[in-house]
Amino acid sequence: MNGDSPVRSKVTAVPTPRLLNSGPFRFGFITTLGVLLALALGAAIGSLGFALTLIFFALFISLGLYPVVLKLERWKFSRTGAVLTVMGAFLVIVALLLWMVVPIVIEQAALLIKYLPAGLDQIESQDWFVALNQSFGGVLLPFVELLQAGAADPRTWIAIGGGALQVGVGLVNGVFSAFFVVALTLYFVAGLESMKKGLYSLVPASRRDGFESIAEEIFQSVGKYLSGMFLLAVFNAIFSFILLTIVGNPFAGILAAFALVITFIPVVGSLISAGLMTVVSLFTSPTAGLIVLLVMLVYLQIEAYVLTPRVVGKAISIPGSLVLIGAMVGATLLGLLGALVACTVSASILLIVKKVIVPAQNAQ
Repeated sequence: MNGDSPVRSKVTAVPTPRLLNSGPFRFGFITTLGVLLALALGAAIGSLGFALTLIFFALFISLGLYPVVLKLERWKFSRTGAVLTVMGAFLVIVALLLWMVVPIVIEQAALLIKYLPAGLDQIESQDWFVALNQSFGGVLLPFVELLQAGAADPRTWIAIGGGALQVGVGLVNGVFSAFFVVALTLYFVAGLESMKKGLYSLVPASRRDGFESIAEEIFQSVGKYLSGMFLLAVFNAIFSFILLTIVGNPFAGILAAFALVITFIPVVGSLISAGLMTVVSLFTSPTAGLIVLLVMLVYLQIEAYVLTPRVVGKAISIPGSLVLIGAMVGATLLGLLGALVACTVSASILLIVKKVIVPAQNAQ
């Protein structure tokens, strides 16, 4: 004994949760209910996927129109006058598209379905295909014959559309969706300020200023980006229509309409459009296909290094690898809409990481 008093350590008992004390049966029952509730919520969200897609699409269109409202306000327009002007211009553009573009697209789509079998029949007799088939040992001819048989069978197109009834339902849903998106976009443009104020009011007052600053930066970046991408898509569609008309492609209208939509997908959208135009132009003649390919390659370079920096500017700055990854993930989750909004979502996430997470980590 050295006379030192022993030191007793105090162990703090950790209270056991009430759920664990209630017995295994009750614990298992409540856990099972939680899992079932999560599955039910997932199924509900999945069933509402189409409606949520339309809502997000309308929201992104309204964010793209909102910079125009702000610009009109800088030109001494009142808020009401600016919103009404933008809404009126949007309705006029939609009406013009429905009146001028949609009938042409429908007519040329029907012609394209009828023309594909004949175009495939003409390919196997063209000199360039004969030479290419001989260089590959004749393996291309059976493949083309298979395509000819499939393209000539009306059941193939019905199967692609999911059945005749599904095609009709799809057309009705498409018309309803278009009107729904237009109406919802107008509501979003008119009430965007009140929606943002309602969102900011949900954040605690101590963090509201920082949240509002980041949210406004995201909204402005997304709006500028979408406005710029719309101009690029219009340039691409007009240029594609003029080029295809010059080379004598009979489907210039539908291909230009496709380019107008697909160009919104960053990096790969214009490439997909150029590839499709080249393939369809080969049905006209090999010379037309070669001209379209070369001219579109030059245009893509001009778009990437001249038009995009000037039109889109630095609204959204993210690495090209993240653009491709985001487009692939977005297309997998939400189809075309996911690929369209992937760039803006990726940029928003990077901005949050830069403005919130990195400073929080540096402060520790």
